[in-house]
Amino acid sequence: MNKKRVLVIPFLLLNGAVILAALFKGIQISLGYYPLIGLNKISLTNYQQVLNDPFFQKSLGYSCYLALTATFLSLLLGLLLAFLLLKIKIPWLHKIISLPISLPHIIVALMMMQMIGQTGIISRLFFQLGWIQEVGQFPLMIHDRGGIGIILVFLYKEIPYVAVTTLAILQQLQLGYIEVARNLGASSVRIFFAVILPMIQKTLFTLFIILFCFTFASFEVPYLLGNPSNQTVALTAYDLFTQADLTTRPQAFALNLVMSGICLVVAAVALVISRILPGGRKTS
Repeated sequence: MNKKRVLVIPFLLLNGAVILAALFKGIQISLGYYPLIGLNKISLTNYQQVLNDPFFQKSLGYSCYLALTATFLSLLLGLLLAFLLLKIKIPWLHKIISLPISLPHIIVALMMMQMIGQTGIISRLFFQLGWIQEVGQFPLMIHDRGGIGIILVFLYKEIPYVAVTTLAILQQLQLGYIEVARNLGASSVRIFFAVILPMIQKTLFTLFIILFCFTFASFEVPYLLGNPSNQTVALTAYDLFTQADLTTRPQAFALNLVMSGICLVVAAVALVISRILPGGRKTS
């Protein structure tokens, strides 16, 4: 066995034991076995209460809306940016565009609050220019029901991530296929959908899974920029877990496991679709 692989085994065993122990404990509490507060009967009651709760259903819809909107826009705009960077070979520009990747989401959320809030930099600039009569006339994009500020934070972080990741793949593509298609009279649109897209399809689906799961389960950004009347699933689970009444904690664990299950289902569906499409088919 490779020596490097042997050295990794203790790390994998330690982390695997911690993760499995936490998962087992979470499943145990979510099923109602929580002796600390006198619950000793295993049942699916907590899952039924969570899934049938109208507030959870609303939170689930809102979380899916934020995750899908941010993910699809990030993939689309990130891919366009990658093609642009492929044409513009300026090293310092590439470094500037990749800078947001290194910033924590909470820092970006605070930056966005200062920039586009109704008392932020842009609204005050508009007021000084006379475009608005008072700062309250500036469009509400923080703590709004549509989650515009939340989506902008995710776009600021995820578009460069998609662009940098996709750019690395585009730079390694076998350009001979593109030249052959061009010589045969294929248009640029046809070349993209028939040649380039199948080559980067697996990467795009992998990015979709990563971005969707992260944004769907994100906590800090919706917590700072979200509207109290529109909570994400993560915020709903946090509220249940931090209540003084400990009997709500099993529901919080159930909600977290439902959230994890949704991410697994979305990932599985995305992988199946990726295999069905031309870029995922095995050629003999």
